[in-house]
Amino acid sequence: MADSSVSLAKQVIQGRSTAVTLDDDQERRFQDLVEETIMIDLHQHPMVKPEDPDHLMEYLRGDTHEWGYEAVRHGGFTAVGTANVYRGMVKTDEMSFIRFEDLLDEIGLMLSDVSRHDGVVNVGNAAEIEAAKQNGQVGFLPTVEHLAIGNELQRVDVLYNAGVRLAGLTYRRKNYIGDGHLERNDGGLSLFGIEVVKRMNELGMVVDLSHASFRTAMDAIEFSEAPVAFSHDGSYTLGLQQGGGEYAAGRLRKDEELVACAEKGGIVGVTVQPSVISSWGSTLGIELLLDHYDYMVKLLGIDHVAIGTDSSIGVRSSGFIIGVESPAEGKNIIRGLITRGYTDADIIKITGGNALAFFRKVMGE
Repeated sequence: MADSSVSLAKQVIQGRSTAVTLDDDQERRFQDLVEETIMIDLHQHPMVKPEDPDHLMEYLRGDTHEWGYEAVRHGGFTAVGTANVYRGMVKTDEMSFIRFEDLLDEIGLMLSDVSRHDGVVNVGNAAEIEAAKQNGQVGFLPTVEHLAIGNELQRVDVLYNAGVRLAGLTYRRKNYIGDGHLERNDGGLSLFGIEVVKRMNELGMVVDLSHASFRTAMDAIEFSEAPVAFSHDGSYTLGLQQGGGEYAAGRLRKDEELVACAEKGGIVGVTVQPSVISSWGSTLGIELLLDHYDYMVKLLGIDHVAIGTDSSIGVRSSGFIIGVESPAEGKNIIRGLITRGYTDADIIKITGGNALAFFRKVMGE
């Protein structure tokens, strides 16, 4: 339960438009796909945040938080990567510099809450996600926005033992591992960073490069013995055509690194954040999101594209894409892919099948 003194955002808003119109045959396909697909979001923020953004810090300082099980289930997801990070903002206004202790605390609080709810389960590999689907459960896959380990390699093991199975190497700024996507000088992966990647490989923890600088990402792809992920990104080439600004350009990935990721056997999750795929502070139509799916499939092949929304529940400051405003609208991605002419088999791959195959390669069964 969350602190009752802070009013939280609604997880599901009834009557919200689907934003994607289907004909009768397509509607039947959609209903069948919802039943069949094991829908996975590689990167989501399921912590329910305050209705009033001004109360966010007060809420994060508390000892209890609400998690968006209802939103995740309503959105059609079987499992979501939890992208833990927010509690660290209490001590810094730059997410790149959150304290390891605060990150670990948030993960512990979340998993404790998961254990107290029926119909929700902690998952750590593909088999457990498939079991969650079979049992009608929602799976929370602990992941972190970035490792926040400082220069202490053993903390990778601490996070793994806390359930974390996917982790970003960096956020916006430089750390001991490498450079973030907004650093002014791109130095790539450090010697310590190579050790971190190796240890993550040994443990079966996914190396996530979504916020890494170009050189850091390319180095990590080279040094990793396992496939890697860009868990929540968009296309640099397409983004600039769509009017992406300076921040968007920093977060979008170039064809060279996307192709290198796919050639390594990796996966790319497509984000719904308008501040990434187009321009800051905007409200966009879902067609622009679908354009990024089309671009990634054409560039990388159907087997390397997945969902990585980076969506959250409440406190939205960077606009939204109509139809995928929160995790509760996740099914609209299926609807949109139907309108773009994808087969049922391809939609099943994009919405979860590719993620399951990727997890098997990196995490094992």
